[in-house]
Amino acid sequence: MIQQPTLYKLLTSWMILVALFACSQEEESLPAPQGSGSLTLTIASTPASRAVTPGDGNLAGGGGMEDLSLVLVNPVGRISEISHLTGLTGAEQTIKTVTFSNLDVGNYTIYAYANTERAQLSEARTLLASLAQGDTFTTATRDALFTAMSGTTTPRIHTSEPLLLTAFKEVEIGIGNSSEQIDLLRPVVWFEVRLFNHSEQEMQIQEISFSNFNPSTGYLLPHGGTIPNATTYRSLPSLEEYTNGTDLVVAPNTEQTIYETALFENRAPSYTMSLQVGVGGAMWTDAVAISTSKAYALSNRSTGSYLVDNGNGRLAVVDALEDARSQEHALWRFSGTSSGYIINVATGNRFYRSTSAASSGSSLTFAWSSGYLRISYRSGTRSYYLRDNNGSVSYSTTSNNTSYWRLRELTAQSASLTDSQIKVVDPVTAAVTPMSEQLRNQHIIVSINAYYNDTDGSFNFKVTPWVEKNEEVEFN
Repeated sequence: MIQQPTLYKLLTSWMILVALFACSQEEESLPAPQGSGSLTLTIASTPASRAVTPGDGNLAGGGGMEDLSLVLVNPVGRISEISHLTGLTGAEQTIKTVTFSNLDVGNYTIYAYANTERAQLSEARTLLASLAQGDTFTTATRDALFTAMSGTTTPRIHTSEPLLLTAFKEVEIGIGNSSEQIDLLRPVVWFEVRLFNHSEQEMQIQEISFSNFNPSTGYLLPHGGTIPNATTYRSLPSLEEYTNGTDLVVAPNTEQTIYETALFENRAPSYTMSLQVGVGGAMWTDAVAISTSKAYALSNRSTGSYLVDNGNGRLAVVDALEDARSQEHALWRFSGTSSGYIINVATGNRFYRSTSAASSGSSLTFAWSSGYLRISYRSGTRSYYLRDNNGSVSYSTTSNNTSYWRLRELTAQSASLTDSQIKVVDPVTAAVTPMSEQLRNQHIIVSINAYYNDTDGSFNFKVTPWVEKNEEVEFN
């Protein structure tokens, strides 16, 4: 999918002042234009002058028209003709020619709406139903807005239904036949984020969020990039809303869309993005707090040995995780964050104030000291600590390094970008500037290149313009 570049053309208008002098003070009125003509319109749903993605020929992406409504407004602002064409198929879905005959010469405006019958954006269908030949095409009709949205809602695009297309053009009809082409435009922006995984490991999208540039409404018809005064800016849908809670994974050496949505035109105060990505298999890291929803390995500070359930309901230690009966025999859960009992993941055995499993018992105390966990209980005036006593696990009043345990958890290596500004790369000059607007019919692609070094575990993002593409959005 490709972003449509915004081209700015400077039009210089020459005003010619003509002074007419007469020999008398009497004013002569010029005669009104006389005669009639016809107008042949070519309506293009996929013109070369606009972005051709999310896919020409794809009705849901705005790549074709299955119905077309044309409203021709005469020089005095009244509707001269209304034409409704339905059931368009084949080549007519991309190019359709319509002729209006017996029209008084003069300056007209033609308004075009396609895919109104089944489009999710149904406001145009309602508007057209209210118009009739001879009616005044009012300013309110020309400036009609989409229904204001709330929360994180965005313009709904459904794969089984066509996308609304609109356009208008001022035309001059003279004696004989006049011909014009109208290029239909999507009334929305298509915003997409892609990640290219340049590693041999899977990458998991853990979080993605944006600054508030989700506009509440927009004009049905093009307004030269003008944003309605009624527009408010809201947050975009969360990653969970976008994926419906499904894990989003990018395969090794693969590019994949990780977020996309339709938006109304906008000029928001800022365009920033935050992203967190995990990579490959999990890695052992030191925890500094207990979570009752996680499993941990306990490594002795003095000996480096790991606490295990030996499979017979007793606590033991092994030199390495690989020496346990299974990795799960060396993993533990805690019933509480500061007190309770420990549970072995493999066996489900509970251990209280004993090195033997039990179904119930008195609580242990879990306390942190210098980044290490101490598991203990108090009896009378003495505290007893769980320790590795020369390869034998026991509770003892001895308080040295053998009673300190590293709490280790299995986590994915991850990297993140926080509130990074989205920038636009000019397709002609390659100049990089902060994004300042998103306009209808644009397809904006944020491309992220992610790298992971398997040798040293380093993980980083690099964002550069993709030279093989002529339109791009940069993310730094």
